[in-house]
This record gives sequence, structure tokens and C-alpha cells, in this order.
Amino acid sequence: MKYIHIPKILKIDFDKPVPFKQQVAIMFTVLIISCLLFTVVYFQQLFSGNIATVTEPEVLQSESPKEKEKSVADTSHGNPTDRNDEKSSPNENSKNTDLKNANVELLGSTTIVSKSYDDIYNGELILVNKDYSCHSDGENVESIFEKKSDSYVVTDKYVSMDTSIVENVNSMLDDFYDIYGESDIMIACGYRSYDTQVGLYNNEIGNVGTEMAEQWVAPPGYSEHQTGYVFDLDLDVVGNDGINYEGDGKYAWINENCSDYGFIIRYPAGKEEITGYSEEPWHFRYVGVPHSQYISDNGITLEEYLDIIHEHKSDSPALIEDDDGGRWCVYFVEADETGDTHIPVPEELEYSISGDNYSGFIVTVKLG
Repeated sequence: MKYIHIPKILKIDFDKPVPFKQQVAIMFTVLIISCLLFTVVYFQQLFSGNIATVTEPEVLQSESPKEKEKSVADTSHGNPTDRNDEKSSPNENSKNTDLKNANVELLGSTTIVSKSYDDIYNGELILVNKDYSCHSDGENVESIFEKKSDSYVVTDKYVSMDTSIVENVNSMLDDFYDIYGESDIMIACGYRSYDTQVGLYNNEIGNVGTEMAEQWVAPPGYSEHQTGYVFDLDLDVVGNDGINYEGDGKYAWINENCSDYGFIIRYPAGKEEITGYSEEPWHFRYVGVPHSQYISDNGITLEEYLDIIHEHKSDSPALIEDDDGGRWCVYFVEADETGDTHIPVPEELEYSISGDNYSGFIVTVKLG
């Protein structure tokens, strides 16, 4: 002990009782020495590789299947832009588009806009199904052959759709390409005229019979394709007849993110009794944000959504908070069958008016 100085308080005289103060000092000293020894041993094991650390691969294992798929896509096809990083995992915040009762004061001062009864047949929220026919037929459609982006192909130069949705289609499929690097997406069909539907319908009946045909093909005049707000996706696969797009695998990204661009899967599984049609994961319908997000996030159909909105009049609008934090007021105004309908709209806020195709108008107000 020549070179080690031991404090007096730690020296024990075994012939005398150890004072309490000295007991505490000894215990504290033993604790410090134990901690030091543990630290030395831990770092020795760590550097020798005997202790596993949480690395990036471990973090990826805790991600959702969709985030894993996005990570693989980034590795295979380079680094997407920040925009695509945001769009790659739409459910990472568990989409929670909400709908509440709004205070009418949110609309601020209002003015009146008049619409004729026939205007209920126009707009992105019109309901076309086996009960309600489409009254428009190609008024606002155009070929997208010259306006489409390079991220997808079309079956021919006659594929058309409403002029208002071409940009949304391009944006969605451009984002998909930026993430996955796949350009085999094909728009097989957009707008279809009444006459085209006649031929398609009769041909399908001749092949499979009326009952089976009407599960997939709408009667003439009752097809959503006649609205111009619809398109069907397919894959540009040589030698395969029929529709090859199922919205699964990497293509699930499109079906899961389409609502961010204003589109919905119009005929989802499990809703056949409501829509009247079998599941069609390739059939996309434009309704616009925030309607698309609420419909998609809540697993409902356009029919069910309109039933909800019809309960919210201009004096008790619905408040919808979208996936990006935006807030919207949405309300229904019943059409006057005897003349013009007078619709209250905000003077200072951006809004749009769409008919529902059978009873009135849906007003959508962007609050910010």
C-alpha cells in the first residue's frame, strides 16, 4: 500500500464498531468502483462485437410493409425527389381525414349564385350508377394523347377525358414512375360515348348473358365513363388479353395514393350491393379533394358519401380536415325544380359547386 493513499474514513478498525458515517462512505465507494468496472467490461464487449447495436436494417424491419416496399424501390431506381418521399407512404400517419359539424361563421360573408335545375347534372360529384343516368356526353372531354406525360402510355390517340383532370392524372402517374421506375402503366379507356357503350354492352351480353354482363358493364347511358371523369388502368403487356391491372404489388401505390390526387376506386370490394358492380381495382373516378380523401380513408362509396353530405345544409355545413391539414366546408343545397336555385356562397373564400345528378348541389369551400 506504499503508493496508494486510502482516506482515513475508509480505514476500518476491526476492534471497534464502525460508525454509521463511515459505513455510508464505504458503501458509496463500493458503488462507484462497481460502476466503473461495469463500464469497462461493457465497452470491452461492445468493441469485441459481442453486443448487438440497432443499425439501419433493424429500423427498417419495424417499418410497415408499404414503407419497406418504398425503401426497396428507392434502392432500385435511385433517389426520388422530396415530393415522392412524401407520397411514398400515405398511411405512415394512418390517414385520418375527419368530418365534423362546422360553424357557419367559418364561411364569412356570403352572396348568392343562381343555378338552373339542369345544372344538377354537371360537376365532378355527379352520381352515375344503375339508378341515375349520365345526362352529359363529351362536352368537356379531349384526347390526352398530346397532353399526357411520358410516365405512361395510352391504347390509342383517341383516349379522352375531361379537360379538368388531365393534370391530376399526369401528376399521379409521374409520381409513381419517379418512385418505381415503371412505365408499363397504360390508360386503356377514358371517356366513352353513349353509342360506344351500346356496342360494348351488347357485345358483352352476347358473350356471357345479360345477368353476368351487368356485373361489369353498365347499360348505355348509365356508364360513369360517359362523364369523362373516369379512366381504366391496364398494363402494357404483350400477348395478354383482358385487363392485367389488379392494383397489387408495386401498383398498389397508385390505388392507395390516388385519393391525394382527387381520385377514388369507384367499385371497391365488399360494396357490390351499393355500387351495383363487382370489384374493379382498375376503375378510377375523379371527385376531387377533399371528397376523395374522406371517401378513401373511411372505406365508403360515392353513394354513401353523398348521403352524408346531404345531411349538411348551408346553415350547418360539414367541416372536413384533409390528410394534409387543409380545412374545407362542404354543404348541400336542394335544387328548386320550378326555377333557378339560389345558392349561398362565401364572398372571400375559394369555392366550387357541383351537381349531384339527382337532387341538388354540393358546395365545397376551401378554408385554407
